[in-house]
Amino acid sequence: MSTTFLHCKYFVKRKKRYCKMLVKSGEEYCGEHQMSSSLTKARIPCPLDPKHTVYTNKLQSHLRICNARVTTVPSYIEKNINVGQMEYSSASDMLSPYQILSTLPKNKVLEVITKINNIYQNNVHISEKFLSFPVVEQELECHSEYGNKTRKHLKQTSAILGYLNECDMLKADTCFIEFGAGRGQLSCWIAEATTQLNNCKILLIERASPKHKRDNKLSKTSDRIQRIRADIADLVLEKLEVFSTVKNVIGITKHLCGSATDLAIRCMVQSTLTKCKSTSLLFTFCCHHKCTWTTYTGKNFFQVTIFS
Repeated sequence: MSTTFLHCKYFVKRKKRYCKMLVKSGEEYCGEHQMSSSLTKARIPCPLDPKHTVYTNKLQSHLRICNARVTTVPSYIEKNINVGQMEYSSASDMLSPYQILSTLPKNKVLEVITKINNIYQNNVHISEKFLSFPVVEQELECHSEYGNKTRKHLKQTSAILGYLNECDMLKADTCFIEFGAGRGQLSCWIAEATTQLNNCKILLIERASPKHKRDNKLSKTSDRIQRIRADIADLVLEKLEVFSTVKNVIGITKHLCGSATDLAIRCMVQSTLTKCKSTSLLFTFCCHHKCTWTTYTGKNFFQVTIFS
């Protein structure tokens, strides 16, 4: 009587346990550890990256899509163009650009704290405004089964669209750029909100390749949406064709973490599009603790206003 293995029978020596991958019906090993002597089922290390294996009969098709393949760098990619520069006053600063708070004189720390408090009290005026957008609100009303996480993100999307609408940014002849687009939920709602407007484009920028992208459902029936896989640090906007037929360019973010927000700001400001197009920004911030001094766009404020 043969034994059925639900999990792969291969013993991983490095981890001192059996492989936890599930196997196909009638098989004892997962695809990665397939030990069949049949030529069509034999697996070999990928020639481009030996960290993973591939079936010999599918080698050629795999080489065309393998993530390790050498690809031509697009014209709109220029390494670290939006990163900014680190200013060094000495060789020691170059080795250690960050100062530990406990090494600074106490009076200097207190002086900086006093300056920050005075600047906040005299110049920062925060007001609250809760906006929404009918199309997204209708989605919430029609789907009471949505969980708290889904409803939270839809509420945030509704608010962003509400601000776009109030600031007269939902208009024709416009390209909306979503930096750090993820699965593209916000962009898809912008596409929905601008359906009746002429010549509206949506550009999604994301360095990862997430599954279940919402824009895939729209791209089959519309050429308005374009997704580019790129790091914001390397992106040169004016070299993209999508801007050639529009008059307005609007940059948008939703939960763009830390220094990525600075990269997106610099990407927009440094672009020559600001000279020939009407450009606007509507950014929502996230994860301030992930900001870095090198990429930070407000260095002058700290150096002149606070530390001078």
